[in-house]
Amino acid sequence: MNTMSDTSAWLNLAPAPTPAAVPATGLIGRARTLAPLTPLPQGVDALYQTLQGHWMRWRNPRSQLMAQSKRTAAAFDTLMGLTDEELQTRLEQARAWMRLEPQQADGHLEEVLAVVGQLAWRRLGLKPYTVQFMGALVLQRGLLAEMATGEGKTLTVGLAAVLAGLTGRPCHVITANDYLAGRDAEEMGPLFAACGLRVTSMAGDLEPAERALRYDADVVYLTAKELLADYLRDQMGEASPAMDEQHCFAQWLRGEAPHGASALLVRGLHTAIVDEADSILIDEAVTPLILAAPRESRGLQDAVRLISDLANTLLEGPDYEAQPKGQSVTLLASAKAQLTDLSSQLPPLWRPAPRREELLRQALVVRHFFHPGQHFVVQDDEVVLLDEFTGRMTPGRSLTAGLHQAIEASEGVTITDPNQSLTQMSFQTFFRRFRKLSGCSGTIREAASEVWRVYGLQVVRVPTHRPRLTIYHAPILVPDLVQKWHAIAQEVAQELSRGRPVLVGVRSVTASEALARVLRAQGIEPRVLNALAHAEEAAIVSGAGQRGVVTIATNMAGRGTDIRLGQGVPEAGGLHVIVAEVNESGRIDRQLAGRCGRQGDFGSVSTYLCLADDLAQRMMPAPWRQLVLMVMRSSAGKTSRLAGWAFARAQHRAEAVAFQRRWSVLRSDDWMKSALPFEGRQRSQRS
Repeated sequence: MNTMSDTSAWLNLAPAPTPAAVPATGLIGRARTLAPLTPLPQGVDALYQTLQGHWMRWRNPRSQLMAQSKRTAAAFDTLMGLTDEELQTRLEQARAWMRLEPQQADGHLEEVLAVVGQLAWRRLGLKPYTVQFMGALVLQRGLLAEMATGEGKTLTVGLAAVLAGLTGRPCHVITANDYLAGRDAEEMGPLFAACGLRVTSMAGDLEPAERALRYDADVVYLTAKELLADYLRDQMGEASPAMDEQHCFAQWLRGEAPHGASALLVRGLHTAIVDEADSILIDEAVTPLILAAPRESRGLQDAVRLISDLANTLLEGPDYEAQPKGQSVTLLASAKAQLTDLSSQLPPLWRPAPRREELLRQALVVRHFFHPGQHFVVQDDEVVLLDEFTGRMTPGRSLTAGLHQAIEASEGVTITDPNQSLTQMSFQTFFRRFRKLSGCSGTIREAASEVWRVYGLQVVRVPTHRPRLTIYHAPILVPDLVQKWHAIAQEVAQELSRGRPVLVGVRSVTASEALARVLRAQGIEPRVLNALAHAEEAAIVSGAGQRGVVTIATNMAGRGTDIRLGQGVPEAGGLHVIVAEVNESGRIDRQLAGRCGRQGDFGSVSTYLCLADDLAQRMMPAPWRQLVLMVMRSSAGKTSRLAGWAFARAQHRAEAVAFQRRWSVLRSDDWMKSALPFEGRQRSQRS
């Protein structure tokens, strides 16, 4: 996947409360809060780091943290008889402790967390479990907590964010999407207010002044893309470090009290708590974030249209070769010859062979690997990209290297000007600059090695509050989409007859609409949650656990979605989840399955393995697919070890390709820093 660029994508959000007066800090002060960025270990150092990671995972502090969380729970119980006034006195003492040096504050951590937990019980009506106290302690220590879905990560993160906010340093809670950022900030708002902290969420079409006002809060909930984009805007705007130093020096010459120039991140960066850490630190880190601005390119629109028409006449095999694994195209002699014949009709700037061949390759890549409803949608004569991990629309973002214009030509919409890159940074580099980084997820242990290698973070597994009662059925093999949708429709009807709600997870808008048509033909009216229905997300999710309700959802319902069961549903067997199309990462499938069986509820999961799905077509060699088909015919659709292994191997190959892309992005960042020595000197002067 090529890099996506963010030009000016501000998203809507309700107004923030007016903050109390806070001492102004400029970018000079902000830069000093950043952790020094050390290069990744190489050679023997990398081997030593890997061995250290294995040692750290073996010497896991889980038992120590569990004992500490039990003491916190005991301290919580002793506070039950205090009046609100007495509890506020304890809170002020806790605030004083948390503003001490970390080594001193850690000695009072159990007492502080017990006070915060007591306020959560009184203001939110949520009594923290011992495992939630443990999760908060994991985050406070700068580790990654693996907490099973449904174990109350929202409250756990809220408790840890209060601890961070009490230190007086800025805290940013990174969520998977804007909906969760707004929801969690609103739900945890009474807790932060009771602790004397200001909380806001960041998303939307906000003016810079309003964004700066929200960033001035003690705790800010937002997505990684929003935070990194604003950080880059600070670095290249009027409040950049160089401009800020000049501004302060001019004020000093005039005899004024120096203060920083205007900026978005008025309090800077210090603590980041990453919810759904594997998605944000691993999956979304596959491409850097680029700030770009449109630039006119003479003749590009005509050239793209002409070459798109030519691409539609070419045949795979005689004219070009498509490589699904790398999503690339190789032009053969016949395609180049036809392109040469067309060159006289192209605008002069696009006649040279390298330029016209690149445009043709892009047109063929779009033809094979970018599909409407899966990678993008067309709205109001505009191509809007879909986030491949969340299934959500990303207005204002575009693909680089001419891919976006190739998509526009293939869809027959207005072709826009390409973007010129202004600045960029990878998410790996950005998050490594925080003084304190922690996070949680229900599916992080598979990535434990990578998060240690890149971020130096250790994973700690937090036990569940109640035993999991989810039933996992054996996967079902189907040869094509028609049979898959028919089999799923039969299973949905069967579960509905038992009075259970059903959640069907698909990967694209197109698939969600195809399945909806099949269900409606059988008299079943589903609720469809995809990028086109994002405005109804809250209403659809709130009703997804009611008796007899069928919900078809893309990955929008895979992370952070709390589906609460309606009356009579637990007795009927709980929520039934159908994984209709396995993802390239098994962690995403586990997230979808985790929507059921939460907090000890009953639930069940079915998985369909289809040879026509994108994963099998791209990552499973043709001989494997033929072998799986033979096995399927001989076993009447039942899973065999060989077929299950083939799909698991395809997922492994996809994850390996994604890792290489992430590693390439990170190495590119390091290379650019070594190639631009002045950037390093400037940073060291500001540290």
